[in-house]
Amino acid sequence: MNIRALKAMLWLGLIALASLMAANTGSGWFAYSMALSTIIVLIILAEFEEKSRDPRTVAVTGVLVAIGVASRQILHGIEFSPVFFIVVISGNVFGFTTGFAVGALTMFVSNFFLGHGPWTPFQMLGMGLLGGFASFAPRRLLTIYAVLAAFAYGVFTDLFSWASFIPTHTMDSFIGIAAAGMPANIVRAIGNIFFMTLFGPVFLKILDRFMKRLSHETLNAYDGRRGVKGGKKARREAEEDGAEVGGKIQRRRKVRRHRRRDLRG
Repeated sequence: MNIRALKAMLWLGLIALASLMAANTGSGWFAYSMALSTIIVLIILAEFEEKSRDPRTVAVTGVLVAIGVASRQILHGIEFSPVFFIVVISGNVFGFTTGFAVGALTMFVSNFFLGHGPWTPFQMLGMGLLGGFASFAPRRLLTIYAVLAAFAYGVFTDLFSWASFIPTHTMDSFIGIAAAGMPANIVRAIGNIFFMTLFGPVFLKILDRFMKRLSHETLNAYDGRRGVKGGKKARREAEEDGAEVGGKIQRRRKVRRHRRRDLRG
């Protein structure tokens, strides 16, 4: 089964599940929400698999996930860890799908050491969305975004605790759960400020350099100048991956040609 067929099946499953939730609002909504979270995670990871043709991008994603897993395992229970920092920077540099993949896979792999359970889909979806939406955050406001992300993730996972362990699902009971988790959220936010301030500029510089180099080599393949093995196939794949970059360069060349003509005239 190819990725597109899998995505189509997942979307159909998502629509069917949402319809069942709408028809059975009074019972089993927690199980439905767990299944809904799982399907959403799978859809976006399938999108990442389809878009990430370059093995170097996959390798960097794997390295970032490994760093996040190691830091979460070593500092588990403290909440003062660079997990959010790594996920946020990944999404800001590489885009929504890569940021989501780093966040979701970090929680999935680290739970092999910390313990899997019905909370895993919620953690994957929450951390994945924080990494994905970091792609829309302005670079100068990235630290503020990381602070807000710490509280947003805490509230999102509080929904799991509220749905799982609290018999009465009222607003007062949810506020009580959220208030109990607020100290951990504050520690996460302080940790995000620390890591973003101390290591953020260095990590952003490294990942930006990698991204520029990748875009440059993709453009060269798109222009047919590197003699890549595979000929037309390689150029076609490069065109699909770097069409936007290639379009910008083509426009620059056009401007330069017009300038040269003006100088000659």
